[in-house]
Amino acid sequence: MRAARFEAHLFEGHKGVTAVLVPFDPVELWHAPPVRLAGRRHGWLVRGTANGVRFDGYIGERWNRFFITLDQALRSAAGVAVGDLITLVIAPTATRKAFLAALEQSAVTTQPGKPRPDAVAFPGTETRRRIRSGRSGPRRPARRR
Repeated sequence: MRAARFEAHLFEGHKGVTAVLVPFDPVELWHAPPVRLAGRRHGWLVRGTANGVRFDGYIGERWNRFFITLDQALRSAAGVAVGDLITLVIAPTATRKAFLAALEQSAVTTQPGKPRPDAVAFPGTETRRRIRSGRSGPRRPARRR
């Protein structure tokens, strides 16, 4: 899938999260569904550069807008602050490194009221969730009183 290049202003959003708005819909450009992330959150895993500094992360969606969060370390390395124009080059990826970064980044954003129905599990995560929740084996019949 092809990379996308764009410029956007860095802004501070809800909960102090700093982000840029992505000027396209990842489904339309890359024809890929989002991945389930922390809680009811979802996003498209990406790798790329911010002002030439490499990063792994995700494109989130909230209020019918797409965004990429930039943490303090990335902002410092890229030499940007809130209000600055930043150049991003991003491409979709399916690496575990990007998934783990996206999980961490998404946990600090506001989650939607309902999960997106077309979001898919990252490979290998569904089994662990079932095991952790105790639903991995057969169900015992309910006890009658």
